[in-house]
Amino acid sequence: MNSLTDARRGATMMILLMVASALLCTSAPALAGPDGHWVVSWGQAMTAQVSVPRDAGHQQQRDTGGDPLHRVPTVRQVTVRQRVRLSLGGSQLRVRLSNVFGTTPLEVDAASIARAAQGAAVVPGSSVRLTFDGKPRALVPAGGELLSDPVAFDAPALAPLSVSLYFKAPAALADAHPLEQGRVTWAVQGDAVDAVDLEGRTPAQGLSPWPGDHVYALTAVEVAAKPGTRSVVAFGDSITDGYQATRPDTPWPAVLATLGNAPGAGGLAVANMGISADELAFDQVGEPASGIAGLKRYYRDVIDRPGVTDIVVLFGANDVNRGPDTALLTAGAQPRELIASFRLLADVAHQHGIRIWAGTVLPFSDDPNWYSPRRDAARVQVNAWLKDSGVFDGVVDFADAVEGPYDTPTPPPGAPVPQGIATVCVADEGVHPNDRGYAAMGHAAFNALTGATTQPQAPCRVR
Repeated sequence: MNSLTDARRGATMMILLMVASALLCTSAPALAGPDGHWVVSWGQAMTAQVSVPRDAGHQQQRDTGGDPLHRVPTVRQVTVRQRVRLSLGGSQLRVRLSNVFGTTPLEVDAASIARAAQGAAVVPGSSVRLTFDGKPRALVPAGGELLSDPVAFDAPALAPLSVSLYFKAPAALADAHPLEQGRVTWAVQGDAVDAVDLEGRTPAQGLSPWPGDHVYALTAVEVAAKPGTRSVVAFGDSITDGYQATRPDTPWPAVLATLGNAPGAGGLAVANMGISADELAFDQVGEPASGIAGLKRYYRDVIDRPGVTDIVVLFGANDVNRGPDTALLTAGAQPRELIASFRLLADVAHQHGIRIWAGTVLPFSDDPNWYSPRRDAARVQVNAWLKDSGVFDGVVDFADAVEGPYDTPTPPPGAPVPQGIATVCVADEGVHPNDRGYAAMGHAAFNALTGATTQPQAPCRVR
């Protein structure tokens, strides 16, 4: 009896600690109104933004223990302006700042949100200052996130917005998303959060050599949504992240957002939580910008986001290609390892009342760095399980959407050439789609989630 009581007390204490932790990381009101709730209209997953300094001979600098030194970009008296594309529109907004990988609190001295114009410019008169627990200054805890207070803001669906953050004191920007489709970030010296344009201002020092295609510390823009609004999180690797896409509106999650917010479509919130080079079951050791394993970041990047109703998961290519096998050699994960991981994702989603959709793994064509008969057999086996297991609420057959005739300069010796991504829909040696391929994937996701029968303007193959 005493042991049972102690166990109950322990469980109660654990729940209280979890609630306290959540309160520490969320200062803004939880609800937008008596009938409203929050959803992520734009979101991207954060990774560790570090660099490894090198000596004059281009060798990694190491500490006294022999481990590589890591340097986090640090700025002082700098304004960082970042351009994002909403999915669902709304009349109330809030932003979520991330310092998950930081070891010290991140101090933001001023912040604003505005309608974006061309480049770094904003629409005159549209800028609104953000507050945090009623104060203009934010202190994002080390290892955590912080929400701004809600602000009244007229934001149409698919609108481009700019979020400006001013860092007065030295600020280590440990969290970033390293892949964008074009320039989305501008950094200048001084406080420019209310500036209409950043033209003529002194460029900031201290960020990465290519700061324009990174997003720093900003992980979500959330909108107040009406009851019944569907909110989708796209969860995956580079093919979800949009590697090789040419514009912010062309990765498949962005295409899904466009279709879901077209006139008469009813509105759909879409957050892109893909990270290039990420694996589902294993960390990218020595590559912090490639993200920790999908299983490890699942709660933070997906389950714990507000208002989530649906998850579309597309993982597997990186695991099959280079994930550790049962002997911990980087020879590629076995199907059973991926299947166990997918089953876990589905179980957790259903425990939280969230629908989850399985995306089939795209073919590798005959790229010698990716294709082998064993890897393709593993991919085919995983896809068969995803479609037939009944574990998921539905399947988005991405592989079928992009497969088609492709050019093969060097057929794999001793094996028939597998079906691959159609040449007209591929951007590289047969692994990543181009804009046309991503459009086909976005239509496949929209049709699976809504029961529609839309077709891309240029499909990957004629059926």
